[in-house]
Amino acid sequence: MQKRRQTLLFRDTAVESLTLSIELYNRPSPIGRNHAVPILLGHGFEMLLKAVIFQIRGTVREPGEDKNSHSLGKCIAIAKDDLEIISADEHALLATVKQDRDMATHDTLEIGEQLFWVRLRSAITLFRRVLKDSLDDDLSVLMPARVLPVSTEPVTDMHALVEDEIRAVLSLLAPNTRKGPEARARIRPLLSLDGAATGRMDPPSEAEVAKAEKLLRAGGDWRRVLPGLATLSFDPVSPETGAQEIVLRVGKAADAIPVRAAKPGEEALAYRRMDPQREFGIQLTQFGAKLGLTRQQGYAIIWKLDLKSDDRAYYAMTSQLGNIQFQGLSARALELAKRAIEGGLVVEDATREFNASQRQARVTTSAAKAQ
Repeated sequence: MQKRRQTLLFRDTAVESLTLSIELYNRPSPIGRNHAVPILLGHGFEMLLKAVIFQIRGTVREPGEDKNSHSLGKCIAIAKDDLEIISADEHALLATVKQDRDMATHDTLEIGEQLFWVRLRSAITLFRRVLKDSLDDDLSVLMPARVLPVSTEPVTDMHALVEDEIRAVLSLLAPNTRKGPEARARIRPLLSLDGAATGRMDPPSEAEVAKAEKLLRAGGDWRRVLPGLATLSFDPVSPETGAQEIVLRVGKAADAIPVRAAKPGEEALAYRRMDPQREFGIQLTQFGAKLGLTRQQGYAIIWKLDLKSDDRAYYAMTSQLGNIQFQGLSARALELAKRAIEGGLVVEDATREFNASQRQARVTTSAAKAQ
């Protein structure tokens, strides 16, 4: 594969950040370890995905944007929904990577050793696969196989691992311990993994951390408090390097509680969805400009491709009276429009058809009012 120069720069930076995250994980000193590893791991994946996106598209910026390149969240969305280079299981892992990176940057977190190893080791497995499948590069060539996270406590079962984490949290919440901040720091990575299992990308709020603390302190079953964790498992794989690797799975075990939005009063966290104003952050008035077109042409593309019927491309929030309070388009909508135009959609024709439909709608409305 002939790679672009910028692709190589992104790739090399990604491997360097991944290498440093492993080095910090394995070092004897605990200073900064819980925060530095997630930050560097998140940076490594952002650079890797940018390498793939740039190789395919020749840019990692929105049309007309000359300052900020895509964020990690945007890169993950493009990789899953537009380029389709990661699976649903892998998306859950990347969501965890992003949430951990965000929390490590802006808050405090404490990760148990076994859970820490599973997160990092499964991330390396995904990093290796994306690098090979999308850029035709072998991680063992770019980074020595000996550079791997070392676990002194073998991991055998995901649910047993979570139960160990919950016991550690409960010990911090024991009466008269006064270790609430330490307990909340340990709850945060559990919440990020739980949320990622249901597709969430943003870190848990303080209100959610406090609610989880309250439910666990009251003796709530962790499978009900954190049902997303009950769907997780991991499988070992045997790569050519011979080193143990882990693949994180999001499944529906026979005894798992179905994950859905919690109803008022239920013993579960109420919010498990990404903020729609982030995911669907493209205003309809801005859609044309994002495509290098006029506002009216943007409206025409939305109408022509019927993007409002695609719940992954369009979202609207309405009041009880049915009035639209918020509406927006996602990165998927932008990619669908670009593909359509590249595939031969004539913008001028679509705009004429859209304008004609609008005129006809106004005539129909006027006639109805006259009656």
